[in-house]
Amino acid sequence: MSRSSIRPGPAVLAAALIALAAKLFILDAAVVDGRSMLPLLKPGGVVLVLRCAYGLRWPFGGGYILRWGTPRRGDVIAAVNPMDGKTVVKRAAAVGPVLLSFDDGRLVGPDLDLGLHGEAADRWSRGLYLREGQIFLLGENLPESIDSRIYGPITVDTVRGEVLLPPRWAKR
Repeated sequence: MSRSSIRPGPAVLAAALIALAAKLFILDAAVVDGRSMLPLLKPGGVVLVLRCAYGLRWPFGGGYILRWGTPRRGDVIAAVNPMDGKTVVKRAAAVGPVLLSFDDGRLVGPDLDLGLHGEAADRWSRGLYLREGQIFLLGENLPESIDSRIYGPITVDTVRGEVLLPPRWAKR
């Protein structure tokens, strides 16, 4: 038997660089914080985030190097919470440009009819115009979700990527 001429050092270094590039540009993970995404996602669950779903992002923040898409209404995304800078997992309920009006205690727009109460009702009582590049986020479990009703719309530059949801047959 002859010894292989391949040295493990360069192969390990190459594998580490490929894994680092994949984490920075392609795939990342996020933790579902709290009960805001029940029943879709469980609290403390880890989800995969496709960082390149909407474009090639700068690896350490600051927006996109190249953008080829934006979140669509209904996408579950990971984004930066403007209140504390942490990552949140929420659904894109409305994507600009769109006008959301306030009618009889409800925030209403295309495929959106959301009852608002208390501080959120006061804040959005004049309605809301989402400009191009703005997204209104909502949790699935509205009574327990801190989302755009509280902190307002986010910009597409704060989106970390699209959450890869497991197929329906994999949920137990």
